[in-house]
Amino acid sequence: MIDMEKVGRKIASLRKERGYTGEQLAERLQVSPQAVSKWENAKCLPETSILPDLAEALDCSIDNLLYPRELFILEAVYTDGETHIPVTHFINNLVRDNALNIYVNAPFTGVCLESDRVKVLTVKYQTSRGIFYTFAPQNEKLVLDKDSTYFGGDTDFQVIGAYYGNEKGHSSVMRKMEHYEYFKWDSIAVNHENFPSNTASGDTEYLTLIYLNNQGIHTVSCAEGQEIYYTDHRTNLTPGDRSKCILENVEKLSWGKGMDCPWAGALYVALKYMGEAYTYDQIMGMSGACYRVCFTPVWDWSCTDALVAYDYAAPLYKNLGYSFRFAERVEKQDRKKERLAIMEDIRNGRPVLAINLRVAPEWGVITGYTENGDKFLCRTYFDKETFSAMEREDAQSAKERRIICQDNKGYLFSDFWPFLIAHFGDKGEAPSPLSILSTSLRVLTESFYAPPRDCYCQGKDAYETWMESLSRDSDFQPEFDRDNVSRRLDVNDSMLLNLEDARRAAASYLRGNLQLVCGESREHLEKIADNCQTVCDQVSAFRNKVNHSSSPVLWDDGTSGTGVSTPKLRREQIALLENALKLDEENCRLAKRILEKPEITNV
Repeated sequence: MIDMEKVGRKIASLRKERGYTGEQLAERLQVSPQAVSKWENAKCLPETSILPDLAEALDCSIDNLLYPRELFILEAVYTDGETHIPVTHFINNLVRDNALNIYVNAPFTGVCLESDRVKVLTVKYQTSRGIFYTFAPQNEKLVLDKDSTYFGGDTDFQVIGAYYGNEKGHSSVMRKMEHYEYFKWDSIAVNHENFPSNTASGDTEYLTLIYLNNQGIHTVSCAEGQEIYYTDHRTNLTPGDRSKCILENVEKLSWGKGMDCPWAGALYVALKYMGEAYTYDQIMGMSGACYRVCFTPVWDWSCTDALVAYDYAAPLYKNLGYSFRFAERVEKQDRKKERLAIMEDIRNGRPVLAINLRVAPEWGVITGYTENGDKFLCRTYFDKETFSAMEREDAQSAKERRIICQDNKGYLFSDFWPFLIAHFGDKGEAPSPLSILSTSLRVLTESFYAPPRDCYCQGKDAYETWMESLSRDSDFQPEFDRDNVSRRLDVNDSMLLNLEDARRAAASYLRGNLQLVCGESREHLEKIADNCQTVCDQVSAFRNKVNHSSSPVLWDDGTSGTGVSTPKLRREQIALLENALKLDEENCRLAKRILEKPEITNV
């Protein structure tokens, strides 16, 4: 008889194990989320017609769904430390009477790995006691039953198996590894001094390690004469040449993706890679960069850099719980030390933020290095244009560049030594959400009334100086000064884009924190969010109008573009900025009232 409660628990367990939400599983099966919820809560069983697709989605057999065993193989992998072959279904079918008793070798598993490395079968299994891991090397038995509790998964890092030798002969070197673990070395040299060779061996030998971390069980193999390195804060092992290390799958950067502040965008993708679940809007809000406005009368693009006039980095890193270190304009004689620091961060799984990596001085992310750190790999906001240009090159040149890019995990080489580098330090305890909101509101008021810094006006001064500069019609006559007019129009549009993006992020962040306050403070916070959204909407509408204006202007390359090239459009923008200034002033008054409340003052 089918036990609906056991079936429901099995579906829920496997769904979570395979990484599905209830909605995602429902979408894949083309059923309602309520149907999945009913199965998991033992209200009903899946319809017969759905069972094959459900079993496929959960990577198990129909029998294992309807008649759950007390011993279930969640994942089985046959590997030599380089190639990993899933054999989950095969091993699961060998479970008899809630027990598994098998002899590990290639003929038995039905797969062949053509290498002379040590082969290992790793297993992730589930019993009524929880989820556990185990393994067995080739030519040894693997024995499990419903009471087996070999290795748990609640660990940052643990080596659970170590072998030295090759397919012809190998021995356990677990005691050696336990001894070396004590010294906390950065790497393990694979040689006959650290791991004595078999006297009969004349072939290449390998160090094969099986280890656990919070992502599961892993096997890594390294040939003699090479090294295995600890990475990601000593939670991973990576074999090979230390002269090269590349972090995989750091998200791409580009404008037009709802994160048009390069500093915050670079932070977002770096934090996301490190497993931090912050959104771009949260980063903008927690730093206070969502309230920024900056202008320099010389109309320089650098006024859009988030840190050029106010230090939004310090409150952000504090609110994230991280220490941090900046390296600014490192002299050539000091670059070796800084290069080693960047390499160490990369090996430890920490992307490094930097400005002026490629094309122009904007923020990006160092994602790896080659040639002992002589070359950096990176993500920047200019990569999309470069990849598009590659497609327009002659076929052979484009092919060669794509091959280089593919070898480097899809990243481009940095063109320049950056003039500002930001390192993540140690992670500590972050402040409470209410304390973070309080800091954000203080930054709002402080930055708005902050004095100019290094010729960059900010806040109230920035609005006023920006409007004054727009009112000078003589500065916008392309027939007399085409190059500088083009520059001013381009900088102006970049500033409007940044203002729109910042206020959109502010509205999003503040609305996401309304539940932290109540009464009058909540009303004030909601009003600040509404004001920010109003500025965002008005700037967006104006930019859209300007970009579709019929009044062209000549750019540096001789082509025509559009901008606030007529007195009428500039007057319209000045009125827009006057209103934005008025709303920001109101936001400051409201923020100060919130900060005077006892529940905020005593945070």
